[in-house]
Amino acid sequence: MHTLYLYTILALFWSTLTTATETTRTPLQVTFLPPTTNNTPIIVDTFTHPDKNHLGSWHGALEDLTVTQGRDYIELNASNADQTYHSQLSSTTCFDLTPYKTWILHIVYSGPPTFSVSLHQNNPSCNPSLNPYPETSDSIEASRYTAKPHWHHRKPKKQKPQDLYVPLSHFTIDQSHVLSISLGGFYPPYTRPIKVYKVELIPAPPRGVKIPKKKQPTGQLRLRCTRPGSFAFGIDDGIPILRTRCTFQGVGEHDDMIMLMSDKCRMEGMESTKAIDDDIFRNIATFKDLLGVESSYFRPPYGTIGPRTRQILAKRIKNPQIINWSVDIEDWRWADSDTPERQLKAFYRDVDRGGNLAVLHYLSNSTVGYFRDIIHYVQGKGLKIMRIDQCLEDPKAPEVL
Repeated sequence: MHTLYLYTILALFWSTLTTATETTRTPLQVTFLPPTTNNTPIIVDTFTHPDKNHLGSWHGALEDLTVTQGRDYIELNASNADQTYHSQLSSTTCFDLTPYKTWILHIVYSGPPTFSVSLHQNNPSCNPSLNPYPETSDSIEASRYTAKPHWHHRKPKKQKPQDLYVPLSHFTIDQSHVLSISLGGFYPPYTRPIKVYKVELIPAPPRGVKIPKKKQPTGQLRLRCTRPGSFAFGIDDGIPILRTRCTFQGVGEHDDMIMLMSDKCRMEGMESTKAIDDDIFRNIATFKDLLGVESSYFRPPYGTIGPRTRQILAKRIKNPQIINWSVDIEDWRWADSDTPERQLKAFYRDVDRGGNLAVLHYLSNSTVGYFRDIIHYVQGKGLKIMRIDQCLEDPKAPEVL
């Protein structure tokens, strides 16, 4: 499976897990958890069932992540940063975690802390048939939140499980619309598996355990326009005669290769934060030196993003806007196939589902040839096409005419 568009795969997979087929509905906010006055830990997952977690919702792997089911644990053998393992809180409702905003996410695992933990926000309708689904997410580095073990004598030869504690407040999303908890953003070396034993919510960490008090800034991950009635393209080419505003986005040092080489290392999957920082720094410097601009907008190569990349962006750029998409023409799948017209079907499908932030590439003649059709389709829906900063209501953006 091609790993370029994680969002689309999530939508297709999760939509099969629900019975919702309507395009609009009134969101239902539900918390099937004990009241906060009850200090009993809330168990989310103990991995005793291959398809369901402790809450009765789906859990499983995406992007060909190799998972071995053990007795009361799972073993993850990752090979790239796109791969994820999700445990849903609910697939059909707006799961509300706001009553637990002072609580802690506790994960018990063994193996290297070379991964991230994410909390995913559902769309406003909590409807898997609407785009984007999920709407956004925020992530933390496992290594930063893993408690240091205390050995009473000598360090044991066999590694014991470790405890990871994350304040829920460190996930900057709307926690009245939580969809799932996930492990992902795996980075090298990929030589040792990660075993996960438990995921739970607890009112406080054990006495004596120190956890980070301050969250590292991670910018904002955007998959949709916020301005009502707007639509934006993030593309690498256009048709001048149509005079359509769009946003052109470079994707790093190897701009001429990233979209062509599916085995090119995703930025989040680089071996060190220094490598990520160097690439981002060169990208920023090039924009400033050659174009004289300092952009706060960033599109991650392949759409792959995680806390290491996001934290470095936030250090280099004030309030970075990380742009992914809710409309995928699927040129990576169909452009050079025997049925390139299926690009139109994919684009129209995502627009009809409410997507309004599109990703396209100039790499194939068939894709470029469809630009006129897709622009007219968007306009026929009564949507106004504009720049990404305009559709996100950036106060520094030019006025929408």
